[in-house]
Amino acid sequence: MDGAVSRVVLAGEMQGEWPFNGATVEVVARSGCDLNPVDPTTEDGRLTLLSFTWPDLHARLRQLAAAIEMAKTVPAKVERAEATEWLARQLTEPRPGTATIVFHSIVLVYMSPEARSRFEETLAEAGARATQDAPLAWVSMERGPGGERRLISRAGFHGAQVTLIS
Repeated sequence: MDGAVSRVVLAGEMQGEWPFNGATVEVVARSGCDLNPVDPTTEDGRLTLLSFTWPDLHARLRQLAAAIEMAKTVPAKVERAEATEWLARQLTEPRPGTATIVFHSIVLVYMSPEARSRFEETLAEAGARATQDAPLAWVSMERGPGGERRLISRAGFHGAQVTLIS
């Protein structure tokens, strides 16, 4: 969005300093997977996403409407795929000069124990290949396995009430 201010904002409070030492973040690519992806840029996709939101949650509906509008101008490819297989393809090689961020919200609880184990092993293997010039971070709204862990925020249900922690 080239410096534009996003209409989608996670509201909350900050405790302490921003944890990334003044780093500038530029998103160079975004992609994802889902067994049954919903295209928010279509009318059917918009209605499907709206159907998952309780009608009395006005602030959440406004956020969703803003996110749907943003999806029309800021593309993110979402491939129909199973997460562990998709992730393994995405993380085959580090990308020099770029930090790779694997982000998910609540997903591990829905995986079989075997799939969860493969998912975590894939991340651990990719982490072992990561370098200072091509770091890998796993950002999750749920607990993960070993490696260095750093709590950077707490969030209420559905991402509400985000509190950054330094």
